[in-house]
Order: sequence, then structure tokens, then C-alpha cells
Amino acid sequence: MRIGMDFRPAMAPMTGIGRYVRGLAGALAAGGTDVRLYAVYLRGNRKEKRRPPPGTKLVAWRFPARVMNALGRCGILPADRALGGCDVFHHTDYVLTEVSPRTPQVMTVHDLAFLRDPYFHTVPAARALEGIVRAAALRCSALLAPSEETARDCRELLQARRVLVTPLGVDEEFFSLSPEAPSRPYLLAVGTLEPRKNFARLIRAHARSGVDLDLLIAGKRGWLFDDVLEAARAAPRARLLGHVPDPELKRLLSGATAFLYPSLLEGFGLPVLEAMAAGRPVLTSDREPLRSLAEGAAILVDPSDEEAIADGIRRVVSSPPQGGPARARGYTWAKCAAATRRAYEAVAS
Repeated sequence: MRIGMDFRPAMAPMTGIGRYVRGLAGALAAGGTDVRLYAVYLRGNRKEKRRPPPGTKLVAWRFPARVMNALGRCGILPADRALGGCDVFHHTDYVLTEVSPRTPQVMTVHDLAFLRDPYFHTVPAARALEGIVRAAALRCSALLAPSEETARDCRELLQARRVLVTPLGVDEEFFSLSPEAPSRPYLLAVGTLEPRKNFARLIRAHARSGVDLDLLIAGKRGWLFDDVLEAARAAPRARLLGHVPDPELKRLLSGATAFLYPSLLEGFGLPVLEAMAAGRPVLTSDREPLRSLAEGAAILVDPSDEEAIADGIRRVVSSPPQGGPARARGYTWAKCAAATRRAYEAVAS
């Protein structure tokens, strides 16, 4: 079976979606699937640019994606034809690439935060994302979701006909990170600065907790983040690091006293999985799917309650939860690839 896959998320500065695309593509290829990666981009990540996973083939152009899509709509070099043909084309992010009408398509819907709560996105962005996922629900033979929670949202909010759950995995290297003793101990949080990540409330809760540790937040600026900047200015022990390259991010994770992730809404929670794999004590939200992902191996808190987060910070430092690596071992890219391959076979038959 030959699969075409949009590889653009892995060409940009690495985020959770980029990790997913790279991990899935590599595991599919390792399992014998013919994986053809498609990427059209203008602003590639030169500093962190990665080679395609072993066993895959990358077809990439530095060219405006809108122009390529317009050509595809005219029948001139749609994505599947550019790859030499494929049995299924996989849209891996909130982008619908032009594909020949007869080629089955699937899209991964990572979350529907922009439909669940308008507070999480700007109005123009929410409308644009909604248009894309509603079009995908009509065009694609199936939607893929990383958790049962997100799959339920797809069925209820998009009336999607076919939704298949494909839980994510964790890179093996997280299990072997060597802890470093930092000169100044710290707590770590990771994510784009946006309302859903709850960083303003986390900064205030950290200040209330009284723990003698800095709070480092690694992540690029996203949208609607003025409250985060304001909270950080009022908290001398909180530091916003901006985008951090992958090697440095792993170094920061390995040396953290604990990892904090009290997100208001997640489609899966890959950073929590990676922190557990690295053996770091974790605090996260007592909401699905994070609850099911980390229960028994993390401190769970109400992310809407500042004092609950502050108390959780005290507990994760004074009585670190155990069992993170063992729990993370249950999530592998090989399992994600097997579930995804079943989805491909279902829509190709």
C-alpha cells in the first residue's frame, strides 16, 4: 500500500503536530508501508530542518501552497499525482491539499477547540479552521482522532460519518534522556502561548504556591497572549523562553524538577506523554483525555482553579508521582502506525 502524507508540519519549527507526522511516517515505513511525503512551503525551518524518516520518500517544493492548490484544482499536478500516485492521501494538519477526486483521503483532526470554546481562538482563525474541518468531514472517507474525546467531538460537532481513533506515541529517546543537575532548579511548562494552554493562570498559581523554584515556559507566541505577558511581568520567577529548538527542549525537560501542563483543553496531550517517558514528575489537568493518559502517574488538578493548581504544584514537588515511564511505554508510534494503517485499509477497500 502506498500512502501520500502531508509532511509540512514536520518542516516547520517542531510542534506536537510535527512530532506526530514524523513519528507516524517513520513507524509506517518501518512496518513495510510505502510512504510518500508531500511538502510545499516557503518558510522552511532551516535551523532545525530534518531529513525525512528512514524508508520514506520526500517530494518537496519551495513554492506558494495556494498556487499549487489552484493548479491541483485544475487537475494540474494534484498532490497524489506529484507523488507518483497513492492508495490513500493523509492530510495531517488543518490544511486540505488538493488531491485527485478518485483517491481516498483521510484527515487527522487533532482537536476542535475552536468549536468547543470561542475564547480559545481569534474569530477569523476559528472561522477559517471551522471551514476546513467541515470541508474535510465531507470530502474525506474518514477522520482520524488521537483520542476518544476528540472523536466524540468530531461526531457531535461535525456530524462526521466515520471517525477512527489513532492514539499517538512517544519517541524512544525520551526514555533515555540523561537528567542534568541545573545550577538553578526550575519547573517546566511547554506550549504555544495561547488561551487554551492556561499559562497566565499557571504563572499566578506558581507565585501563590510559594515553592522555591523558577517557572520556565518554552513556546512561541501564538495568539491572544497579552494576559500571559502581563502575568509574567508581575512574576519575577517566571520566564518566557520563546521557541526552543528540539535538543535544548529535551535538555530542559531532563533537568526539570517537574513538568506542569494544566491545559484547559487537549486533543491528546503529547507533551505530558513525553514528560512521563522522561521520568519527570507531572502535573496536568483532571480532564479528558489528559486524565486517562496520565491517571495514576501524575498529579491531576482542576485547570480552572488557580488555588488547585498552586496546591498541585506544592504536591508535585514535595511528593512526586511515580510510574510515568511505565505508563508511557503503552504508547508507541508502532501502535499508532498499526491503528492508522487499519484506517487506510478501511477507506481504500
